[in-house]
Amino acid sequence: MGVAGAGIGLASVFAQAANFTVTPVRVELSQQRPSAALTVKNEMTDESVVVELRAVAWTQNSGEDVYAPAQDLLATPPIFTLAPGATQVIRVGLRHPPADDREVSYRLFLREVPPPPKPGFAGVQIALEMRLPVFAKPRTPAAPQLKWRAEPLPDGALALSVTNDGNAHAQVANLVVTAPGAERPVATYPEFAYVLPGKTRRLVLQRSPDAPAVTGGTLRLKAYSDAGDIDSALAPETR
Repeated sequence: MGVAGAGIGLASVFAQAANFTVTPVRVELSQQRPSAALTVKNEMTDESVVVELRAVAWTQNSGEDVYAPAQDLLATPPIFTLAPGATQVIRVGLRHPPADDREVSYRLFLREVPPPPKPGFAGVQIALEMRLPVFAKPRTPAAPQLKWRAEPLPDGALALSVTNDGNAHAQVANLVVTAPGAERPVATYPEFAYVLPGKTRRLVLQRSPDAPAVTGGTLRLKAYSDAGDIDSALAPETR
């Protein structure tokens, strides 16, 4: 099982991609802490693992993650081999001082390099990959500022658009939307999502079984985030 994204204070302190683990799962750099170390461990007891390490700049466009080669972040070593049960320390650091007024986001891609196929192997080899977030904090105080908008969908489900007007990322998780007097949630979003500074994400929630269709009225959103709990009133927009 590959791990497409990892790291939230609400979750675990390590990430696993089948054959190796990494700790910590998220890195925060700053002017006071321009570099950090992570530990990669081969969890297999009988085979070595070759891992490629790559740092990328991370932005968002139309709600989708966009990656490009990182010019300001150094990650080493670029490739390494882990013997069974062995560990490797990888290091990540800023090439330049952080920005003055806005957090900058990166990811570390750790990709397992499949070994040569064994004689007679006729299947498909899958390259497992982790994507760990790295945040470079600005020199001035930074925090997210989230604005939520609810949109009822034609099938009775609900979509939420969240815009981050702050200067730091937010990671939201376990969204629950309720209606006044309802015994159960109207809709939920059990996954987590990042919203980078100045960006907007659209999240389509799962409609709860037997819940009435969302057509209007005031709803309430409760969720967790790495910047604190969320409790917000929502007025669904109609079209």
